[in-house]
Parts: sequence; structure tokens; C-alpha cells
Amino acid sequence: MSYHKFSLIPGQIDVVTSKGESNYQEVLNDFASADYIFVTTYNISQKREALLNSLKEAATHAEVRIVTNIPNRYETYYGDNVRKKASESIDHYTRKLTSNDNEEQIGAFFNFQNHSKVVLTNNIAYIGSANFSEESSNNRETGFIIRDKELVQVVIDNLIPIILDESIRYYRNSFKEKKLVLPLLASRLESATMRIEEESYTYIGRFEEVKIYNHWDPQLRKESLEVLLELLEEVEDEIYRINELYETDEFADLIDSDAIEQIKILCSEDDNISELASFNESHYASDLIAEWNVHNEEMDEAAQRASDQTFEKKQELAEAAEQDIESIFLNIQKIQNSFEVVIRKLSDLEDEQETSIDNT
Repeated sequence: MSYHKFSLIPGQIDVVTSKGESNYQEVLNDFASADYIFVTTYNISQKREALLNSLKEAATHAEVRIVTNIPNRYETYYGDNVRKKASESIDHYTRKLTSNDNEEQIGAFFNFQNHSKVVLTNNIAYIGSANFSEESSNNRETGFIIRDKELVQVVIDNLIPIILDESIRYYRNSFKEKKLVLPLLASRLESATMRIEEESYTYIGRFEEVKIYNHWDPQLRKESLEVLLELLEEVEDEIYRINELYETDEFADLIDSDAIEQIKILCSEDDNISELASFNESHYASDLIAEWNVHNEEMDEAAQRASDQTFEKKQELAEAAEQDIESIFLNIQKIQNSFEVVIRKLSDLEDEQETSIDNT
């Protein structure tokens, strides 16, 4: 094995040349303490997993980005054998970069004109001839090790954006997952809506039932509102995760956040809907009787009067909440419509990715 190093700028930049061992081993050693890792390479190993596994392990504590070309992939194919070989290579690379559980921390990119090699963390950087593959250690490779953190940051701020802007982000199987999660959330939102509707409305008519608001005895429960609010938080969390995953604010703009916020306001404590849902008839009637300081012989009459006033109070609360409850349903419909837009956008991105990467 051969490894030689000499300083260009002592303590800042070294030249390293090696054969029989990794030319960027010092950067690999820093993976365990890094907050950020970036790799760009022409190819990755066909069969060996050690370097990719080191990235996947680091992704538990660091933001990781890897950019690779796909050997044997061309813009145009002249012959079935060439096309088949390219298809196999594309399949191999996408599968290799799919097999991790840290998709939101590690980002895989393809760049079909890339031949540069960079391996760096936020602490130390390598720029040279060695690919991010175990096989590269068999060759004579030469590069620069940058140890000065300020110089490393200059590389991060200036070189990496150029490479990433020219690259295609690979999102693995996340499209399928998100297109399952979002309809499930939409279905749960529909169930929560029906639950509130059943507690607030009634149906009349012998043959053709007509839905009318239940002014006289609504059964709206506070638990139903809490289920709805918790579900809306899940929706916001999922959209946030989608934005983080695809590194964009576009999906947050597609979801009707104003409708979500309006529902939260309508269901807030001491608002009309919350007062109706929290109204306890027994407690209200008991408080009235206690307030009247009724003697035993007057209890039956007082109980009837308390019952009548409780009924009137509930009707009053129901009338005050009617428009707000209708507004909830209108806003839920807006959210459901925006879900459909998000799912269509995910489908478009999935189609765009597939045609951009696999052109065979």
C-alpha cells in the first residue's frame, strides 16, 4: 500500500496521493462527528456496500447528499444490447440508493454529465480523482485535503450549489408512500366531518330525506371537535414533511392553510361551537337550582323550570353556532380539494423523475 501527503499550506491544504487505500480516508473518519456530508462521484461500487453504509449510518445525525452519474446510461441508444445494459445499470443504481431508512436526511441525486469527485463534511473536504467506490482504492488517486473549516465552507457555499442545480433529485419510493398517506388522511378527515354532521344535523322526510340543522337538541360533542383539530395537525405535519423531503415550499402553498386556520379559530375555546359542544345540561340545570336556593317543597317546580331554561339555553347556543358549523364544512371541503391538487402534483413529479432518469 502507498499513501503520501505533503502540505501546500500547512494546517490548511494538503496534497494526498495513494494506491491500495482510500484517498479520502481522513474525510471518512470525520463522518461520525459531521453535521453535513456531501459526495459527488462518477460511480459507486457495483457490489460492495461499506461506503454507502457509512453514509446511511451518518444520516442518523447528519444531513447527507450524494450525487452520482450512471455508467452505461446515454442520451441515445444504438442497439438493443446497449439499451439493455443501460437499463440494468439504471436499475442497479436506483436500487442501491433506495435501500435506506433515512430518506428525509439523505438525498440522492443523479447528474449524467458529472465527472467531478468531491467528498466532504462541514469540517474537512477532499477534491480529487477518486470515486466514492471501494474499487478506487486499487488505483493511483491524487487529490487535495482541505482542513481549514472556513475554506471548506467556501467550497460548500460555491461549488455544491452548482453541482446540485445540474442534478436530478431521486426520491425513491416516496411518491407511492405519500400518495397512500394523503388519501388516508383525506378519508379520516371525511369521517371526522361526518361525525360532526351527524351530531349537528338531522334528516326529515318519508321518502326523500332532507338534512336540516338541529336547533332543538344538537348532540355535538367536544371530543368530535378535538378529533378534527388533531387530524388537522397531522395534515400540517405531513405537508411539512413533504416540503422537507422535496426541499420546496410548493406543497405548503397548495394546501389551503387559511381554511385550516379558520377551522382552528371556529373551534377555539369560548367560541360559539366550543360553547355548544361543551354545554352540560345536567350541570347547567343543577347550577340554576343551587342559585335559586330552592326549598324541598318547591323542588319539583324548580326542576321543571330549570329544565325549561336549560332547553332554551341549548337552543340559544345551537342558533349561535349554526353559521360557524356550516363554515367548518365549507373549509373542510376546501382542504379536501387542495389534497387532490397535492396528489396530482406528486404524480406529475413521479412521472417527471421516471422519464428523466430511466430513458431506456
